Parts: sequence; C-alpha cells; structure tokens
Amino acid sequence: ESIHPKMRDGYLDKNYNYTNRSSCIFPVLISEVNDVNIVFLNYWKIKNNLQSILCNIRIYDQNGLEKCLISKKITQNHNNISIKSILKDDTNFKGIANIEFISQENFGFTFPAVTAFYSSNSNYSGVHTAGRIKNTEESKIPGRIKETNWRCKWGDGITPFFTLFNGSLRGKETYANLKIFNPNNDLLISKNILINLTQPFSNRFYFLDELIDFNKLELKENCYIQVEVPYTDFFPRMICGNFFKKENFLEVTHSFENQKDNPDYLIEVNDEDTLYRVPSINPIATENELNLKLLFFPTNCEGNAIGSWRKANFGEPLRNSNKSFEWVCGGKNSKLKEIIIDKGNEINALDITKGKIPTRINTNYIYTVDNTNSRYSTDIAAGQITEHFPPKRFTWGHGIIGKDYKTIIFLTSFSHDEKTKTDSRGKLTLLIGQKEFVSNHNIPAESGIKINLNNMI
Repeated sequence: ESIHPKMRDGYLDKNYNYTNRSSCIFPVLISEVNDVNIVFLNYWKIKNNLQSILCNIRIYDQNGLEKCLISKKITQNHNNISIKSILKDDTNFKGIANIEFISQENFGFTFPAVTAFYSSNSNYSGVHTAGRIKNTEESKIPGRIKETNWRCKWGDGITPFFTLFNGSLRGKETYANLKIFNPNNDLLISKNILINLTQPFSNRFYFLDELIDFNKLELKENCYIQVEVPYTDFFPRMICGNFFKKENFLEVTHSFENQKDNPDYLIEVNDEDTLYRVPSINPIATENELNLKLLFFPTNCEGNAIGSWRKANFGEPLRNSNKSFEWVCGGKNSKLKEIIIDKGNEINALDITKGKIPTRINTNYIYTVDNTNSRYSTDIAAGQITEHFPPKRFTWGHGIIGKDYKTIIFLTSFSHDEKTKTDSRGKLTLLIGQKEFVSNHNIPAESGIKINLNNMI
C-alpha cells in the first residue's frame, strides 16, 4: 500500500485536518568545521494569526540517547537556531534533531516549514522538512517504502549518502534493500544492508562507499539509488545527497517515494475542447550566472507524458516555442531523462497536456555556478505542478547573504486554465536577524520575475 493518498484527495482532506502538533527530524553532523542551523519563519502567526507556538528541540545521539532538550516560545518572526550552540561541548557528534511545534490552535498540517542548513566552514547546503515521527491522532501501520530520486555524484573524494532513523517504538533488527540503477534503468547491484536501529530514536548516516565497492561497478553520471526501508510510527522520507570527504561537507537534498505502485493520473486535454487547459506545468527559471539541468527519474507510475515548452525573458509573457517534450515516465520502458536548460535570463514552462499523465512527475533541478570548476551544486527536489494544486498566494523560503553569497528569487505566475490567469501584485519581506527589508513587485499573468536579494539591503 502506498504511503501517499491520491493527489486530489490529499488536497480535499486538508480542509478537514485538525492537529496541534507539527514536527520534523533532521540528521545532525557536528565537528570543528560543521554545524547544522535550523531556520524557520513564524508563518503560523504571519499567515494564520496563530498566537502561541511552542518549539521543542530534542537532540539524540546515534544510539537514541537524548543529549539535550530546549523548549522555547516562538516570539520572533525569523528564527535561526545553531545545533552546535545547543550541544556546546560536543564538538564531534552525529545524531538527529527532533523539532516539534505545539499549539492550542489548529496547524492544519503535521509538517512544519523548516529548513536545515548544513555547513562546513563557508560551504552551505539547505534542505526542507522530510521525515518525521507521527502524531498521536495518526494511524501507524508498519510497512516498507522505496525511497529514491536524488542525483548521485560518483567522483573521487565524493560519496552518495542517506540517513535513517527509528521512531519512538523499540524496533527489531531488520534490513534495507539498496539498489543502484544506470540511466537506462538497468539494475547494476542489489544488496541487503543490516539495519540495527532497535532503540527508540536511534539513527545512522549511511555512506555508499562504505557499503559497496565502487570499483566493481560501471558507475557513470546519472546512475541513481533506491533504498527500500521499513517504517512504523514515523514517516521515513530521507535526508540524503552527496558527502565531500576532504571538506567534511554534506550536500543535501531529500528522497521521494518510488510511485510505481501508486497509479494516479490526470485527464489529458481533449482535442475537441476549445477551452485553455494545461493539467501539469513545470515552472523553470535560470539566469546568466547559473547553469541548470533537469533530471527526470524513471520512478513514476506507468505512463507517458507529451507536451511542449513556453519560454520568455523575465517580465514578458511566455511564448510557445517549437520544442516538444515526450517521455515514457514510468513502467518497463522508462529511462532517466536529462534536459539541459539554455543559459540566460529566462523562464520556461514545461506544459504536459497529453498521454497517460501521472499526477506526480518528480524533477531534480540542479543548479551550478557558471565559469567555475566547482563540483558543488544546489539540488532541488520538486516537480510538475498539477491542476489539483490550490492557488498559492503566500510563500516563504530561506537563503544566504554575505560571505560572497548571492541569493536570487525566481517568482512565476502560471495558470492551468483561463479563469485563474491573473496579474499578480505582491510584497516581499526580507528578514535578516530581526531587521526587515520590504519591496513591492508585479508579475504579469503567464510570466515570471527575478529578484536579487543582495540589492534589497
């Protein structure tokens, strides 16, 4: 049984959700050069006017022993908590941080919007909430899940990694099944790995080069991993990515469930239908100083996606291009698809309109800085936006300014049908510590804009 509901039902159910607890778990790696910063906005108050929010952070070592607890009432709009500063004397530490928010009012969602920044000296990599321990009101039916869909780097001095944790129940010794596939979706290796996370809250980092001899495999770019793992009272989404050994740097993203056994489809556009309708759109943006490539993993439910591209410069309405898109996105003939986006200041929309279209088509957006020899990248796990998504009027996120970093926001105003097309007017508030910088912006319908945050300060 899939852990995911049908997408349409999932959004309908949100209207009836009632929960007073929202939580997430992040793996922790602390050393003289490493820290993990837990960053979040008090969006509960800003967006929904919830007044009294309590934040508890419990830190556990790899054996599940609680090292410390901090509990604080959220009073500030912008919050940045260093795990290293909480642990104080523990300069060499691996474990997890279990972060929970408690309210007397209804959160609506059991997932909080939290970003963890993993740092090593002046390198930073961020990822949002992934795994969590379930609430008392949620059903807890044990099962197994196949987690996959992240870009693996196989170069010298780099190894892919993933992390696992146990929930609040004592477990039994079990196994994870690790598979590596090449871009043609051929299986290169399958190996069972002992998981001895029996104690509540016990956890581990798993580095691929410690589990498998890379020299015995023909590993090329875009070979990818799938890990089948057990779960009980927790949601087992993994923080994973690539570990740069010399720098002791975790370049992070999160996994996603293989959707092979979760058939869920959109209705394709009927040729006789004269009304404008795009069931599935992928908003894509880049700029002159960045390179961008997209990876589409062959891990969707069986189907095929047929569509076309629109593109434009920032601030201009999207124009149809002569580029088409066709992909077998799941099933036995599916292969990994890589698309390199043209360089330049522009936005793209990948419109999928025909075929047996899975609701969930995941994409990794891999950004690198142009004209550098750096092996680092920012890997964003996201994907197609479907017509089931409600309109988004309020959004937030986190970035880094200073230390020669530049943060750029891309905003788009795309619509799935004629009646929701609209010009957007909005206010951007940038919070640095407790200082606020405000700017106003317009996004014409079916277009996008670029905002350089460094210029706001």
